[in-house]
Amino acid sequence: MLTFKVEQPGAVGVLSAEGELTIRHAGEMRTALLNSLESVGHVRLNFEKVTEVDLSCLQLLCSAYLTSRMAHKQLTLFVCSEPFKQAVREAGYFYAKGCFPECEKTV
Repeated sequence: MLTFKVEQPGAVGVLSAEGELTIRHAGEMRTALLNSLESVGHVRLNFEKVTEVDLSCLQLLCSAYLTSRMAHKQLTLFVCSEPFKQAVREAGYFYAKGCFPECEKTV
């Protein structure tokens, strides 16, 4: 489940995910990321309640991060669950420079 809340209109929004970020939810996630980036200049991702992540969603997040940079916008990982961080480590994304920002806070 993905939810988006604008904290400061035109400036900052929070996109929260709960449960699985897997291929079954990739279309919904892509739409939510694009809509979020179109509506604000800075999207903060809250993945505190993410329980499972697969490679398709990590690739989608990497693409969204690079797209945000090209559009002179920010996409930051605000809160990450341990399962999310583990999936990132196992996929080798911590070593991919310029693809994933560090998570500000881990739960």
